[in-house]
Amino acid sequence: MKILFLSFSDYKGGANIAAFSIFKSLKNKNFFFLTVYSKNKKSKEIIGKLKKLYIILLRIFEKIIIKIFLKKKYHQSLNIFNTNISGKINKLNADILNLHWVNRSMISLNEICKIKSKVVISLHDMWFLNSTEHYTDKKKEDNDFISKYCLKKKIEIVKKKNVFFIAHNKWMLDKFKRKYPKHKSRIQLCKYYPIETNIFKPRNKIYLRKKYNLPTNKKIVFFSAQDFSDERKGYKTFIEIVNKLKNNKDIYFLSLGKKNNNFDNYSNLKQIDFLDHDKISDLYSLSDIFLCTSLIDNLPLTVLEALSSGNVVFSIKNGGVSEVLKDIGYTFKLGDKNKIIKTLLSITNKNLKKKSLQSRKFALKNLTSKKIKKQYIDIFNNFS
Repeated sequence: MKILFLSFSDYKGGANIAAFSIFKSLKNKNFFFLTVYSKNKKSKEIIGKLKKLYIILLRIFEKIIIKIFLKKKYHQSLNIFNTNISGKINKLNADILNLHWVNRSMISLNEICKIKSKVVISLHDMWFLNSTEHYTDKKKEDNDFISKYCLKKKIEIVKKKNVFFIAHNKWMLDKFKRKYPKHKSRIQLCKYYPIETNIFKPRNKIYLRKKYNLPTNKKIVFFSAQDFSDERKGYKTFIEIVNKLKNNKDIYFLSLGKKNNNFDNYSNLKQIDFLDHDKISDLYSLSDIFLCTSLIDNLPLTVLEALSSGNVVFSIKNGGVSEVLKDIGYTFKLGDKNKIIKTLLSITNKNLKKKSLQSRKFALKNLTSKKIKKQYIDIFNNFS
C-alpha cells in the first residue's frame, strides 16, 4: 500500500510537527511525506521555487480578502485558489493521501475534490468544520458569500465516498459528528499524537537550570506559544498571572516565543525568543509546571510534550485537554486566573513530584510511536 502524507511543513507549527511525527512513527518505505515548506531530509517538497513563490503571493492575496471582507475573531484560511498540486498528487498513484495541515493556500478546496485516491484527512484544528476559521466558538456560520462558498465546498468534500477523517481526541470526534451527523462512519479516533519520549523526558533540573541561568530553588512555570499575538493562545492571561505573582519569592516564570520588550523589567520572568524543536526539551525538563492558557484549542502538542517531560500541566479547559488531564493535571474554567494563581501557590513539592510521575507514566502508556502507529495502521486498513 502506497501512502502519501501531505502537510504545509514538516517542522514549523504544532500541527505540522505532529503530522511529521506520525509519519516517522509508521516507518514504511512505501510511505512518503510531501510539503511545500520542507526542511527535513525524510520529506520531499512537492513544488519548486517558482511555484512556492506563487503560493506565497496567493496567501498574501488571501490575507487581503480576509482583512477586507471577513473580520472574524480567530485565524482564518480560505484555500480557494488552485495550485495544481492535486494534479501532481494524482500522477503519484497513491492508494491513500493523508492530508494534515494544508492551509496558507497550499491546495484549494476544489482540488481536494479532484483527488482520485482515497483521502484521509487528519483533523488538527476545526477548519474542516467551519467556513473559514481554524477555531470558532460561534454557533452559527456567517452569511457572507465567501463563508458560504467555503462551507459548501467542505460539505462537498465530506460527502465524497473516497474521503475519510481522523480525530486525535474525543472532543474533535464529537465536534465532527455533531457537524456532519449523516457521516459519522467517515471518522475514526486515533488517541493523541506520538511524542519522542526518549527526548522529552525528566532530566537533571539543577544542571539544566544552571545552563540557562535560572533559579535552582523555585517552582518554574513554563509557557510556550509560536505566536504570542494570536489572541487564542491566551498570552494576555499568562502575563496577568506573572504580574500578579511578581512579588512572590517561590515562583519563577519562563516563556518561549517572540520576546516582548514591555516585560523586560519583570524580575520573575525570563523570555527565550527561539530554540530548535529538539532543544526545547531542555526547557520542559527544567520546569515543574507547564501552563497552557489557550482559549480554544484541539490538543496542543506542547501539553503532550510537557507530560512526557514530567511536568504538571495546568490548562484552561479547551478541546482534548480536559480528557487528557482528567486525573493527572489541573484544568480551569476560562477567565478563572485567580484559581490558577491560588493552585500555583498552594501546590506542594510533594504533590508536584507525585503528579510528575503520573504525567510521565501517562506519556509512556499513551504517547509512544508504537501506540500511535498501531492506531494509524488499523485506521488506514479500515479505510482501504
